[in-house]
Amino acid sequence: MSRHREWDPSCKVYVGNLGNNASKHELEDVFTKYGPLRNVWVARNPPGFAFVEFEDPRDAEDAVRGLDGTRCCGTRIVVEMSTGRRRSGGGGGRGARRSPIRRSELESACSAKLLEKQLQQLLLLPPSPPHPPSSFVGLLLLLALLLLLNLLYQPP
Repeated sequence: MSRHREWDPSCKVYVGNLGNNASKHELEDVFTKYGPLRNVWVARNPPGFAFVEFEDPRDAEDAVRGLDGTRCCGTRIVVEMSTGRRRSGGGGGRGARRSPIRRSELESACSAKLLEKQLQQLLLLPPSPPHPPSSFVGLLLLLALLLLLNLLYQPP
């Protein structure tokens, strides 16, 4: 078997946040559902990550979309196309992967929640249920705010 650094990058998938007890067999069972595998390599020192090589790049991409954030080997795993670069933080733990896209999504979600709270206070609405509002509800709240501001600042 060839070393994982020599595998086809378009077919190579990085699996992180595996914990210490990940087994090659368990990964094969999970990833084979997306297509035939060429290789599976599980890191042991430091543990916590693995590489899976598919025969077809489309299967690798499908596995990334289908398995990222799911539970495997007792933890919620990170699955992404391999970049070919080393990661800092060893073991593929939580801090090794967060992208700016996810941070901006979080920031916009916090901004939407703050806007919703301010609108509720301004319009004397009851508090929303504990689950986050859908983007449609957020859009309606934004439109309500814009209409209210338009009414308040119209010249006489």
